[in-house]
Amino acid sequence: KKITLRVKDFFQLEKGSFAERADAVWDRASLVAIAPAKRSEYVTVIGKLIKPGGKILLATVDKREGNEEARKAGPPYSVDESAVRALYEDAAWVESVELVAEYDGLVQNPSEMERWKGKGIESMFELVFLIKGKQE
Repeated sequence: KKITLRVKDFFQLEKGSFAERADAVWDRASLVAIAPAKRSEYVTVIGKLIKPGGKILLATVDKREGNEEARKAGPPYSVDESAVRALYEDAAWVESVELVAEYDGLVQNPSEMERWKGKGIESMFELVFLIKGKQE
């Protein structure tokens, strides 16, 4: 299949922005880059762009330990499992949200440990979810 790349303001995309809606979306660093106040709008737009029954592979970071200011700072913003579930499970177009992987990103990437500890973060888990859209 052909891949099309577009440069646009994500929040300006609508259902008719593409010839076809997406079968799948890989969100590797989008949700964690968006200010918390805009997250529900992000989920609404994704719902308009994905086909019924489509899938999203979502990777987030969960800053579990560290000082409060560092944990709230971003990007990347911390998006833990409960935040993902609150955003997606309440969306009318979502069938299921499954946590498929979780690992301590600082243990897996020791070269990043000093940088994040210097910012006040003691542990930062990477979470990967499979989100399935409802069939029409």
